[in-house]
Amino acid sequence: MDETTMSDKTYNGWKNYETWAVALWIDNEPTSYHYWRDVGGRHRESAASCKQVLDGTWTLEQAALFNLADQLKEEIDDGSPVKEASVCADLQGAALSEVDWQEIAAGILDEVEHESIEASVILAYSRKQAIEDGVLVDVTETAKEAGMKYPTALTTAVWQKYVVVPEGVEGQDEQGRLWDILWMLRAAIVSDKRTEASRVDFKLMVRNDNRRPKEVVLKALCGPGADAEPVVTVMLPHED
Repeated sequence: MDETTMSDKTYNGWKNYETWAVALWIDNEPTSYHYWRDVGGRHRESAASCKQVLDGTWTLEQAALFNLADQLKEEIDDGSPVKEASVCADLQGAALSEVDWQEIAAGILDEVEHESIEASVILAYSRKQAIEDGVLVDVTETAKEAGMKYPTALTTAVWQKYVVVPEGVEGQDEQGRLWDILWMLRAAIVSDKRTEASRVDFKLMVRNDNRRPKEVVLKALCGPGADAEPVVTVMLPHED
């Protein structure tokens, strides 16, 4: 653990321990992770109609940041299981008062922006060019072994998050992690009762640290390739 001084309260790159802890819980629980990315995206989209933007008080970026930070604070405060006055309630209130909600909101919005840019790039490229430029990772050969019929690729976001083994994580390798993604996708396709589904959402367990695996959600889109042949692209839920 990094040594800190009394005047340096930063913790793992965040303003303080309280801010880091809230951000960690949001990111490590799949439901909250995807929920807050959706909320962040909606705040970005609605910023132009915000009263403070219309009257010139805030910029678009400030409107998305401030409104998301306010919603984070309100919902996490309201969701507290400790309601009655007690020493635990006082300690909880003291801890939450130290959280920098805007720092957490900024992190969420940065990720939403990154995913939006990457999705736009994917749409602009041909699939072949996207693979050559590293925007997509071609995994067709492994996908065939898993029983997939069509050419298959992962976005770089999926590859970096769930195939590349994080530094220091033991007992993991890229081939095994890739196989897990493709096998669970194949299982989801087989169990889907729709005859012409162009999108399949699926779940799998991924271990990105040396603790227990956590559930993550991915989506696969099937659409026409350059020659109108079916191709499959595995994405994060918020990528298009």
